[in-house]
Amino acid sequence: VVLAMNQMVDKLKTLFAEEAARSEKLRAEAYQDSLTGLANRSGLQHRMSEEFERWQRYGGRLLLVVVDVDHFKSINDRFGHLAGDKVLRLIAQQVSRRLRKTDFIGRFGGEEFVILMPGVSPEQGIVALEELRSGIEGTPFHFKSEPVPVTISLGFTEFIRDDSLDSAFDRADKAMYQAKELGRNRVVRAATP
Repeated sequence: VVLAMNQMVDKLKTLFAEEAARSEKLRAEAYQDSLTGLANRSGLQHRMSEEFERWQRYGGRLLLVVVDVDHFKSINDRFGHLAGDKVLRLIAQQVSRRLRKTDFIGRFGGEEFVILMPGVSPEQGIVALEELRSGIEGTPFHFKSEPVPVTISLGFTEFIRDDSLDSAFDRADKAMYQAKELGRNRVVRAATP
């Protein structure tokens, strides 16, 4: 009887462990963008909330960056959606490769990405983001043997006292649109209110 009970307990432990692993896998998939492998909007919002709460509690520096692929619609129109998908994967790989381990990038939606850079001053941020921008521009991309120019526009801001996630995002987003208006393929720091 004791042996049978021990076997049953072992079997239950195994079943619970398998179920926990399945649950963890589903949770990870719920936060991951299937195209780029980056965090999706839900995963991004979750991490943004965590970083924002950490910043509120401990202070320090935190940059929020909005990235948009330049002329993405024309890439899709000219080369097709498969080319557009490849461009998004390329950007995800290149940005991930060029960021620090403590930085975080997620796909906000469409051709927009958001980066969080904790512990970075705006001056350090502009250097890192300019390297990122020029790295994307310099990465050769071809679709069916035809070169496809790929550039990004970036807007960023530093979290400041009395900020909310929305107010900081709004500033960075406006800075990104300003980068577009100034000719694209550039980094713009948001004006501090």
